Amino acid sequence: MSPWIIIVILGACAIAYAYIMPRKNKAQEPGHQLVQEMESTLEHYMTEIENDNDALIQRVAEMKGEATAADQRMQLQLQELQQRLDQLEQSKKNEPVATVPHSGNVSVQSSEGLQAQALVKSVQAEAAQQALEADLQTSEVESLPGRDSIKDRYAELFNLHAEGKSMDAISKQTGIQRGEVQLILQLAEREES
Repeated sequence: MSPWIIIVILGACAIAYAYIMPRKNKAQEPGHQLVQEMESTLEHYMTEIENDNDALIQRVAEMKGEATAADQRMQLQLQELQQRLDQLEQSKKNEPVATVPHSGNVSVQSSEGLQAQALVKSVQAEAAQQALEADLQTSEVESLPGRDSIKDRYAELFNLHAEGKSMDAISKQTGIQRGEVQLILQLAEREES
């Protein structure tokens, strides 16, 4: 073989090799590009998750601070209400108890709270009980012949009691407080004996 044929064959091989090589790189490029795109997408996704986690941690910390502040406010309100209740109890102890009519209602401001309302209701019940006892004592002392018995004055109450109704049901139906109902029934037992 002559040297020029060898050179032509080598040249053709080099041209073919040069032509094939770029195609290999081009064929590998989309796969490599896809991997790079996936990596960048995952990095972006991880960054977003990290930012969301940071925001979530910050929000939880804010909520914890708000809950702590609300708890402190509630504790202060509870202490204030306890002080008010103590003051009401002290004033109740210091003031003489006056008799209250059977239907005596003491107006209670809603801002006094549930404890103060319960205290006022107990004071009302005690005052009503004392009023009923005072009525009973005066009726026993005076003993007027024309005076009605306690069963005559509270006939509806005794009818409901005879039917087997509970104290609460009697209280609701007659409009008399539960403590008064109980006291009237006790006084009737004393009157009978």
